[in-house]
Amino acid sequence: MDRIIIRGNKALAEKLGVTEKTIGNWRRAGVLAQATLSDFGRVIIYDLDKVFECLNYKKVKPGRRAAV
Repeated sequence: MDRIIIRGNKALAEKLGVTEKTIGNWRRAGVLAQATLSDFGRVIIYDLDKVFECLNYKKVKPGRRAAV
């Protein structure tokens, strides 16, 4: 299986159907940290499969138990 890479926030936003601002918010929150292959200056490269894995992650609020 080939790895699908996406270069740049704009390309990722178009692929996911969200805005670039949403991608920026996810990056600042650390949601896409595991999916980022390269973040050197202005060049950001994402692994699309890992992006989908990261977006399926649901953070549990402090003081609450996870639903089983």
